[in-house]
Order: sequence, then structure tokens, then C-alpha cells
Amino acid sequence: MNVGICDNPAAWDSYVAAAPNTAISHRWGWKRAVEETFEHRAYYLMAQTDGKVEGILPLIHMRSLLFGKFLVSVPFSSYGGVLANSVSARDKLLSHAVDLAKELKVAHIELRQGADCEISWHESAKKLTVEVDLPATVDDLWKEFSPKLRKRIRYARNHGLRAQGGGAEDLGSFYRVFAANMRNLGTPVYPRDWFENVCRCFPNEVRIFTVWEGQEAIAAALVMIGRDGLELPWAASLPEAREKFSPLLLYCTLLEWGIENGYKRVDLGRCTPGSGNHQFKQHWSRNERPLHWYYWMASDGPVPELRPDNPRYRLATSLWKRLPLAVANSLGPRIVRSIP
Repeated sequence: MNVGICDNPAAWDSYVAAAPNTAISHRWGWKRAVEETFEHRAYYLMAQTDGKVEGILPLIHMRSLLFGKFLVSVPFSSYGGVLANSVSARDKLLSHAVDLAKELKVAHIELRQGADCEISWHESAKKLTVEVDLPATVDDLWKEFSPKLRKRIRYARNHGLRAQGGGAEDLGSFYRVFAANMRNLGTPVYPRDWFENVCRCFPNEVRIFTVWEGQEAIAAALVMIGRDGLELPWAASLPEAREKFSPLLLYCTLLEWGIENGYKRVDLGRCTPGSGNHQFKQHWSRNERPLHWYYWMASDGPVPELRPDNPRYRLATSLWKRLPLAVANSLGPRIVRSIP
């Protein structure tokens, strides 16, 4: 079995399409979007035996004055990690990744495996995702909602809010809401180019849902379409509109669209257990799954936590919330490129 750098996008995507437990971020398009937006170098490893693909491992090399050098599989997503037909292929890919890490002199490798994996690397499961199993009809979905939730969604619809689904043409409205929300959370925002490149690399897999009050977008979500389900990595709302329950209308519209278009489940995205975001997602489902991430460390020490919600960055978060929006939108993309 040979392991090397893959230079065949078609062979890569063909393997991903046939493998179980894959995510959009495993596909070659994610590599293109990351490289073209942030100029990080990608090392996409492929294991083969006599020309047959036995497994893959996408790796992105990230470098930062603040956080040092490291490899991630993969950044800007909850998922990535190794896909392999056998334990042997998996271990060969991981061994090759360690050799690459030593060659590049990085501090660690972060493997966003998602599912539990029996490997010897350090494990962290501090994040979880909430998944909604979609019923057969929209009526069945509404029967699953609590009376309080149904009342609030109807309130939003009866008080001038309207929700609609679209594609990349709605990116501008989404980004205005998203950028404002990220500043309010004290977190650097992705550049708009990132979302433009995601839409371009996945033209058939992106849907944008927007809640409007008159002519103003007040809540929005960018959704990725997977093999049999939807993934919601990015959603936001403006605080002044939440009293009309705009986030509830947004999520309800997304779930209804998923049912009407034949999807089986919706991944509402990762969150920290006990956080406000976690509590909000529990309105829709109690189906929670821990996200298993694994780390190879070049030296002894704690597992890195390069997350905006890390208590070490509390002061920086507090200061960021006070920045004028234009300043935050200008500085954020320069910082977030190094936060996976």
C-alpha cells in the first residue's frame, strides 16, 4: 500500500462519494475554497494499492504569528478526518501525516473526525452537534413542536416577518447579518470571499435562508446539502429582531424545506454543551452527538484550544464587541484565517 499526495480531484471525489460517514468538507472543493480564500497550503493524502484507493486524509497547513504552525483536517468545518477501507489503511495515512508534521515542524495535528475512532492520539470531545430526524410531512413536524414553540413561530409570521430560501444570489443579505452577529459575539468574522468561494465550489450544494422584516434582512443561514441530509454550519440573527422570534422562524423554514425536498435529517451544527446556542438548538431536537476530535502533539503539553470561546481570550472577546462594525469587518478576516 502506497501513501502520497493526491493530484487527482476526480479520484478523490469519487472515493468520497462512495465512502460512508462523509461530509461536504471532505470533498476536493473544500480544498479549493480554503486555498483560494486564505492561501493555506493543502496536503491531501491518498492511500492506494495497485491503483485502488484505500483511504484519504485531507490536511491543511496553517501558520500564524499568534498560534504557530499546525495541520488541521479540516479547518472552518466541524468535520474532516481520515476515511479508510481498513484499519491498516487508516494507520498508514495517520503515520504519513505524522511524518509530514515533523517535516513541516508543526506543533500539532488536529483531526476533526466527528465519530469515535480507536486511535492512540489525544482525544477531545468538548463540542457536540444537535441533529433533527425529519418526519415524512410538515404536519408531522409541527406535531413534534411544543405548544410554546408553535405559538412563537406563528407570532413571527403574524407580525410582519417572512422567510424565504434562495441560493448564492442572497449571499449579500446573509453576510450583512452574519458579520454584525459575529461582532456582537466578540468573534472575528470570515471574509465575504470565503462564502463566495464556497458557493462557487459547491454551486449545487448551497442554500441560503433569510428572514425579512420589510426590506431588511434580520436573520439568515447558509446551509450545505449533503448526501441525504442538510448541514447548518452558519446562522445568525440581529438582536433587535429576536423579540419577534426571527431565529425560530428561520430554523422552522429550513426544516420545512428539508422535508419538502426529501431530506432525512438536518445537522444543526456544533455548539458548546450548556451554552445559549446549545439550549436554542434543543428546541428542535434532543438528538445530540459528541464531536470527537483527535490530536497528535509534537511535544508534551495540553491539547490546543484555538477557539473564540476559550476563557483565555475572554478579554479580547470583550474588547472586540465594542469595535465599530466597519472596523471589526476589516480586521476580522485577517485574524480568522488562522483560527480553524
